[in-house]
Amino acid sequence: MTLEIEKLRGELARMATSTAGLRLEQKRRVDLLREVLFSRGGDWEALNAGLARAEARADPKYFRAARPLHPVESLAVPIRPPAPPGRAILIASDGSQIMPNRHAAFLYYLVNVGAIVYFHGENRAPITLSNPRMHYPELQDDQTEDEPGFDKSAVTIERDLLEIGTLSDLTWQYAEATQPRLALLDQRLLYYPFGGSDVAAREAIRQWAKSISDMRESGALVAGYIDRPGKRSVITLLETLVDKNEIGWEELGKRRPPGDDLTDATLYAALLGPGERSPVFLDVSQANDNFAAEDPLIAACFFYLNPGSARHDGQGPLVEPRTVARVDIPLWIAREPESVALIHALIVDQCKLTGYYPYVLTRAHELAVVGKHDADSLNYMIDLYMQEAGVMGSITAKQSDKELVGGGRTRFAGP
Repeated sequence: MTLEIEKLRGELARMATSTAGLRLEQKRRVDLLREVLFSRGGDWEALNAGLARAEARADPKYFRAARPLHPVESLAVPIRPPAPPGRAILIASDGSQIMPNRHAAFLYYLVNVGAIVYFHGENRAPITLSNPRMHYPELQDDQTEDEPGFDKSAVTIERDLLEIGTLSDLTWQYAEATQPRLALLDQRLLYYPFGGSDVAAREAIRQWAKSISDMRESGALVAGYIDRPGKRSVITLLETLVDKNEIGWEELGKRRPPGDDLTDATLYAALLGPGERSPVFLDVSQANDNFAAEDPLIAACFFYLNPGSARHDGQGPLVEPRTVARVDIPLWIAREPESVALIHALIVDQCKLTGYYPYVLTRAHELAVVGKHDADSLNYMIDLYMQEAGVMGSITAKQSDKELVGGGRTRFAGP
C-alpha cells in the first residue's frame, strides 16, 4: 500500500468535526424551511409575490426556483398514487460508452444504447434491443499532434442524443396502439450538455428538444426519472418567504458549497409515504426559458416521488433523502392532471417490480452498459482484425504502467 493513512489522522478528525457542524446547520435550515412549507405552503399570493421579488433581485445567471403549476391545498400535502391502467406500453432507453483513449493501441470510441418495450397488463414478453455504434479515425478526420482523436464531450452528447432518439423512434413504432404509452428516460428532461463549444451545445439542445416534440406528436407520454436528485428549486421558492436576515436575495438559487447536501428531496423525505408524490412544479430558470424557446410545450416541470419506502411518522424509520426521486415531465403533460396521474401510477407500479426503481430503466441499463469484460473482448477482436489487415499497434508506456499497477503487478518484478 502506498498511501500512508497514519499521516492523515489529524485531517480525518478535522473532517469529522467539520461534517458534524455542517449537519447541524443543515438541520437548522431544513427545520426552518419545513416550518415555512407547513405554515405558508398554501398561501399562493405570498408564494407568487416572493417569486416575483426574487426574479427581480436575484442573479438570473444562477437563479433557479420552482413555481407550483396548479393550486392545491398545500405544497406539504402528499398525493396518493391512483391505480395503474389495465394495459399500457412502457418504453425505456439508456446509454453507455467506451471513451476514446489515445494511450491505447488503437484509437476509437463506442456508444451503445439499450431499450425495452414493456407491455403492462399483457401476458406478453418485453421486446429488447441494443444499438452499438463504433467510431474510429478516417482519412478525412482532423487530428492535432498532441491530442489526436475525439472530443470526449462530443461522445457524451452523441450518447445522449442516441438515447432520446431511440426512445422517440420507438414511440412512433407503437403510435397505432390504443393503450397509453409512456416513454421513460434515466435522466432529466431539461437538457444542457457539459463541455464542447457553444455551437455544439445549442445544436444538441435543438436535437434533444425535437425528439421530445416528436414524442408529443406521436401521442406518447414522456418522463425523466432522476434517482438521488440534487435540485434545490423548491427550497429556493420557500426561501423567498424567509426573513432576509437568514438569506440575501443575491444568494437565492446559487449553488451551495461542497458538503451542503440540503435538497428538495431532504424536504420531502419526511412527508411522502410509499408511492406518494409532491405537487407538480414548473422549473423557473433562464435555462428552462431557453429550452422552451425551441417549443413552449416542452418546458420542464417536475414532481418528487417516494417510490416505495416507509415514511417517518413517529412509528417507523426516517426516509433517507436519497430514496426520494424526481420525475421530470414536459409542460404539455403537466397541464393535464389525468396524464400526470397516469405517469405517477405506472412508475410506482414499475418500482414495485424491482424495489424502488422502475423495472424498465433497470433493464434498459443492463442492455446498454458496456463493462470491462465487454471492452476487453472488443479490444481483443480489434487486435485480430488489425492483424488480418497487416496493422500492428502498441499501447503507450503510460497505459502499460496503469495496466500493470491495476493488475496488482509491478513493472520491475524480480525473477
